[in-house]
Amino acid sequence: MNILLVNSNRLKHPWPVIPFGLCSVAAALEAAGHDVSFLDLCFSKDPDREIRLALSKYTPELVGVSIRNIDNASGYNTIFLLDQIKAEVINPLKSTFEGPIVIGGSAVGISGAEMLHFFDLPLAIQGDGERTIVELSARLEDNLPLNGLGGLILRQNGMIVEENPPLPVDDLNALPLIKFDRYLEVRRYRKYNSPLQIQTKRGCALRCVYCTYNRLEGRVYRFKDPLSVAKEVETLVNETGIRHIEFTDSTFNIPLEHTKAVLRAVAAKGLKLHCRALGLNPGAVDEELVKLMKQVGFQDVDLGAESCSNQTLQSLGKNFCKEDVLTAGKLLRQVNIPTSWFLLLGAPGETEDTLNETLETVGKAASPWDLVVIGIGIRVYKGAPLAKILQPTNRDRISDNFLHPVHFEPKALDIKTIKWITKRAYHRYPNFLIYNENSQYPEVLLKAASIVLKSFFPNQPIWRVYIFVRKILKALGVD
Repeated sequence: MNILLVNSNRLKHPWPVIPFGLCSVAAALEAAGHDVSFLDLCFSKDPDREIRLALSKYTPELVGVSIRNIDNASGYNTIFLLDQIKAEVINPLKSTFEGPIVIGGSAVGISGAEMLHFFDLPLAIQGDGERTIVELSARLEDNLPLNGLGGLILRQNGMIVEENPPLPVDDLNALPLIKFDRYLEVRRYRKYNSPLQIQTKRGCALRCVYCTYNRLEGRVYRFKDPLSVAKEVETLVNETGIRHIEFTDSTFNIPLEHTKAVLRAVAAKGLKLHCRALGLNPGAVDEELVKLMKQVGFQDVDLGAESCSNQTLQSLGKNFCKEDVLTAGKLLRQVNIPTSWFLLLGAPGETEDTLNETLETVGKAASPWDLVVIGIGIRVYKGAPLAKILQPTNRDRISDNFLHPVHFEPKALDIKTIKWITKRAYHRYPNFLIYNENSQYPEVLLKAASIVLKSFFPNQPIWRVYIFVRKILKALGVD
């Protein structure tokens, strides 16, 4: 079967994200004997034209569209992205292609049924896509009914007629190796220092009140063999020339022993890598872990602190406490791994006291050259525990089951007060970044700084330029 896969993601902040999931689906389809073509619209200046050219060139029998984000998840500056995807990708496909169109990706895993209504499409895949799309393609090819297919959502005559639970890949080691350079113009991503994504497991057993990873990947961990992960890293680095590696697990270091085993296996390869982790849980950080991270080549890590108030951490459903956050930051600083501290302000039960405690504690605990990224307001998604206790600021959007942005606001604080308290801390600490308020400024700065960093400071995370500029501005009295 001839299948065209389309990457609809157009976001490039802080770097263009390599479509790992869609590439994995492509590899699974090819392993099953299908002919796969790939259309990456990330860098496209004219998506409509490129879509029409691809349909004409490849004459597919099935089109799959990956949708990574519903919005930019930026608190109270949330930008809804599906309108653009509808106009630039879905509508051109529908007007030109008469065959079946199926949507998938992380965004679809959260709100697949709602997105089928929004796009006026019949098919969506939720959860792991590899097994479902292979079976879907086989049934379409043989003209067999689609009913009962795990992970498939069916819509007919404007109604959802079937929403089947995800069909997980039980053995991740059996998945074929992803040939990124087979599907993508890798050089375009290398230009931005985009990291190659490596996944060591799927699933998340944690119970954070705002998170949807349980819905996307399930609560049961499915592990890749550490030796297989190390071999995958080695092969991809040799084939693509990209040494920037991002471990893209929902929570990189849980379970801790599996993570350590992966790092030991990668370290044994002796590769010169620039590694980072998508999320480091403060509740599972010890001295051995950070030493292994340093040995492997970690030069950047996102620390999911969220708060430094035990009251707030408990309300968020976290598995760690304030002391765990401080210990994790201290251990990372001891091995000199640059750290981005991520804070989430406005949690259930947040008060002025808890807010001040968090900002003052992190301001003193974080290195002056570590970035403190502050998010104000929690975006509520379908299926997240927070949706059940929501006190929304825009109730009218709940009717579409949280597809459009809906935000949680604590009882004791209004958003104006949260912003005022945060701004006060921002002016005190040059390494603080209020993500909501500065969403455009850093992007311009990072683009301008990327050439300088690559030329003169290749081992430094790009966000350190932001801190440097803020320190200068503050010294000049113009910050």
